[in-house]
Amino acid sequence: MTIKKKFVLALVAYAVLGILAWTTLSDEPIRVFNANVRLRTGTLLILGLFALRAALYFWRTRIEQERESAKRPD
Repeated sequence: MTIKKKFVLALVAYAVLGILAWTTLSDEPIRVFNANVRLRTGTLLILGLFALRAALYFWRTRIEQERESAKRPD
C-alpha cells in the first residue's frame, strides 16, 4: 500500500471519528487547569492534532522521496 493511500485512509478515519464524537458526546464543559473546556471541542482538537501529525508525516515522506529520486542518476 502506498503512503498516499495510507494518508487518505487516515484522514477518512479521523473524519469518521470526528463525526462520531460530535454526534455522541455531550457539550458539557469540563474543568482542565482552571479553564472550562467543552468535551466535544477538546476531543475534536485532539483529533485535529493527530490529523495534522499524519499530514506532516506524509509531506515529509513525499519530500524525502522526491530528493531521493533527484539524487539518483538514471
